[in-house]
Amino acid sequence: MYTNDPNDPESGDSLPLGGIKSDLVPLDGDTAWVTGTVYAPGEVYLHRTADGGRTWVPATVPLPDNARNFELGIEDDQMKFVSGTHGFFALRMSGESTLTIVYVTEDAGNTWTPMPAVIEGAGPSVFLSEQEAVLYNGEQFYVTRDAARTWSKISPDIVFDEAFVGMEFVNPLSGWVIMMDPSNHKSLYRTHDGGATWLPVIP
Repeated sequence: MYTNDPNDPESGDSLPLGGIKSDLVPLDGDTAWVTGTVYAPGEVYLHRTADGGRTWVPATVPLPDNARNFELGIEDDQMKFVSGTHGFFALRMSGESTLTIVYVTEDAGNTWTPMPAVIEGAGPSVFLSEQEAVLYNGEQFYVTRDAARTWSKISPDIVFDEAFVGMEFVNPLSGWVIMMDPSNHKSLYRTHDGGATWLPVIP
């Protein structure tokens, strides 16, 4: 449907060659987003198509006042639509420190609103519903039940560190984490209290 090739005079240029693309997030057969990172402070890589990928336009993302001091990125699996109108993405802000801001849309991505809570660090997130999500910043789990307006901080009883590979949650209490040791052996742990207590499923 779309090609950006400088050697092809008939190719498009609405989706820039520059930037590291991280994900393709569809809403329906016509509407989708490409997320990624531009290695320049204050720039968000988020482009939208409304015609099945034939043309793309940059999405309007309101940024905090200090965003010009940070490199901004939306990484793989950090954007999700939980219904036809409600969606989220987690924006990683990297500079002297690393921060995460969650954005919410209630109009199918026509507008995006940053939530007031700023999370220190960055890591994977799981958006479960219009109200619920879980985020891990490399040290602690964060759980929201009010569409990312506020977060509860939960300290796990296991130090995952570099062994952390990925996570999945089915609700704010029940989830799994995959760990991998230096010999590439993988282990699976589960929680039923939102990330405070972890028990081995596959040690």
